[in-house]
Amino acid sequence: MYDIAVTIIVGLVMFIGLLGAIVPGFPDIVLIWGAALGYGLYMGWGERGIWLFGLISLLGLAGLFTELWVSGTGAKMGGASIRAIFAGIALGFVALLLSGPVGGVIGLLLGTYLAEYVRLQDANKAAQAMLGMGLGCGASFGIKLILGLGMAVVWVVWVVMG
Repeated sequence: MYDIAVTIIVGLVMFIGLLGAIVPGFPDIVLIWGAALGYGLYMGWGERGIWLFGLISLLGLAGLFTELWVSGTGAKMGGASIRAIFAGIALGFVALLLSGPVGGVIGLLLGTYLAEYVRLQDANKAAQAMLGMGLGCGASFGIKLILGLGMAVVWVVWVVMG
C-alpha cells in the first residue's frame, strides 16, 4: 500500500517538474531528478535501478546544460555580446526573485536589450539580440520538456521493471 502511494507521489512530483519545463521559474529538471533519487532511496534501487537512475541523471545534466547553452546561443545568433548575455541573465535572476517567473523572463530580455543598446547605441540591433535571446529561451524550454519527458519515461521503465 505504501509502495503504491510513494509511486503515485513521485509520479505527481515528476509531473510538476514537467510543468516547470514549460513555466519559467518553476523547478523542472532538478525536481524530476530529485523525485527519482527519492524513489530510489525509499523503494530501493533493485537490479536495474541504479543504471536507470544514472540515465535519468545524464538526461538531467543534459537539460541543465541545454538551458544555459541554447539560450546563450540564441542570443549570440541574434548578435548579443557575452556581456549582454550575462547582463540579461543577471537582471533576469534578480527580477525572478523580486517578481516571479514572468518577471524573470522580462528581466532576461530587458537586460539583454539594455546591455546591447548601451554597447551599440542601436535600438534595432539591441532588439535583434533580445529576440535571439527570447528564441533561445523558447528553444531551451522545448528541449528541457523533451528531456524531462525522457527522464519520466525512464523512471516509469524503472517502476515497471522493478
